[in-house]
This record gives sequence, structure tokens and C-alpha cells, in this order.
Amino acid sequence: MGKRPTFYEDQAMTLLEVHVLDFAGDLYGEQVSVRFDHRLRADAKFASVAELTEQLQLDCEKARRLLGGRAG
Repeated sequence: MGKRPTFYEDQAMTLLEVHVLDFAGDLYGEQVSVRFDHRLRADAKFASVAELTEQLQLDCEKARRLLGGRAG
């Protein structure tokens, strides 16, 4: 949850983006429920999309550890 500062410096609205671990399907147009278990990190502005992608990989690893095998 945040303002996507890497892409939008002046984003006024807070957005929610959800990454579903180990899921390759299409959920567009579907209704989903989201439960917050842990905050992974604060919102951050990255110097490049590559840097953001690296951080997202680390976020996924951290989420897997925190969920203790309940992902997917």
C-alpha cells in the first residue's frame, strides 16, 4: 500500500497493489479478499525499474519466510 513514488512523484491517492505468490492466472475483473499479516517495508522511490524489481524479489522472499509456507 502506498503512492508508487518510483513512477508518480506527486501521487495524491494511496493505492493498494497485491502480489499473489505462486499464482499465474488472471484475476482482472474478479473480486478478491486481502488480509494483512505483515508490513514488508515502507514506501520507497527507486532509481530504476531494475532496482524496484530486485526489491520486489526480496519482498517475495521475506513474505515467504513470514508466512512460513502458507503462501500460494
